[in-house]
Parts: sequence; structure tokens; C-alpha cells
Amino acid sequence: MKILIMSDCHANVDALNAVWAKEGDCDYIVFAGDMVDYGFNPRESVQWFMERKDKLFAVRGNHDGYIIEGRHTNKGPYEHPRNFQELMYSQLTDVEYDFLESLPFERTFTIGDIDFYICHMTSELSDIKPYAELQISQWNTRALSMERFATKFPEASSPKRCIVYGHTHIQWIASAGPNSYVMNPGSLSYHFGSFEPVRCSDYIVYEDGNFGLRHLDFDTEHLYKRAEEFEDPEAARLARAFFRKV
Repeated sequence: MKILIMSDCHANVDALNAVWAKEGDCDYIVFAGDMVDYGFNPRESVQWFMERKDKLFAVRGNHDGYIIEGRHTNKGPYEHPRNFQELMYSQLTDVEYDFLESLPFERTFTIGDIDFYICHMTSELSDIKPYAELQISQWNTRALSMERFATKFPEASSPKRCIVYGHTHIQWIASAGPNSYVMNPGSLSYHFGSFEPVRCSDYIVYEDGNFGLRHLDFDTEHLYKRAEEFEDPEAARLARAFFRKV
């Protein structure tokens, strides 16, 4: 059995296709939120997941929520670069919006001998600035994961338990006791912070009874060039930072 665990695609269908070319023989896909926003192909990205919904376990991310809110209020979230909003609202149709809205904020499920709990981010981090370094420093990972195991798996019948988070774009796996794991697959699209100058796809694969960190380079040159077409200076700056290689 092979499980592909991903998060934070951010409308980057190039990254999705690159990962799928390598890992497309997976039996299941686990996705921890943020299918859209801050990318160039929201409609294609959402449709990518819709086409694989029979093997997909996914939740809604905060940026998915921003775009859903914009659908109902005709305005995007505050302090959000204009060109990214225009891309989301111009490309997405009711079909993609409805799919995004169907995604729960959290879910539990069992695959094989593993009980999973997934959500995009914890409530404990909701009031902390969205910088990965700050989040990690202020989060007691082991204590929080043990609390989650107790509340989300009170009568766990499977031999293994796994909690999956997204949001920080930092990839890691930690043990939370015997056959218990907590992890973040990182971002499919881009990394935060100057400590990660190389842009690549990060994800996790469960295969042969083990979880493994994976990294995959993909072509971002055309994405970088497209960022230069943005009229909003802040949107252009962010997009160039997301997709530069060095």
C-alpha cells in the first residue's frame, strides 16, 4: 500500500503534475489544505484533485477559506495582493467553488492499519503570526499531539495513529509514542523564509510500512516570468520570491 501525503499546493498545477509523474502509482492521497491562492492555475489545481476524489482524503485550508469568503462577499481577504485575487475569481467556476466548500476543516479516517486525523492548522496557532519559524518555536508538538490522539482516537482500533498538519510549509515527521506519528508534509509549491532558498515540492510517502520525506525539483522559470506581468508590485514581488530558484 502506498499513500501520498501532501499539503499547500497553492494553485500550482505544475508541482502537482511533477509529483504525480513520480508518485502516481499511489493507492491514496491525503491532502492537508490550501489548494488555491498565491498561484497561477487555481481551476486546474482544484480539478486535479476532483479527478482523483475516489482516492482522496482532503481538508480545507485557510487560503481556500479566503477564496470561498470572496465568492460570497465579492471581496477578497484584507492585505491580499490584488493580482492573485483576480486570478482566483476569474478562473474558478461554481464547480470548483462547490468542491472547495465541500471540504471539511478536519477529518478522521482509516487507511489500512492507520488511523488518520488531518487538519490544515491547529487552533493553538490561529492567533500566531503565520511565519513558520515562530510557529514551531511556540508550539509544544508532543503535548499537543498526545492531546489530539486522546480526543480524536478515543477508541482507536488500528495499530498505527497519524496526525497530519499543513500551513507552515515546513516538512517534518515526529514520533508521538509507539506506532504514533505527527507530521507536516511541507508545501508542494514554495517554502517560507530565507533558510529555504531552493524552491521544490515537499511531500511524504507512506510505503512498505514506513513514512518517508520526499523532495522533488520542478520547473519554475515560466512561473517566475509570469510574476513579472503582475501590475500589483506586492503581488509581483511575492510571486518572484515564491518561484525563484536561488
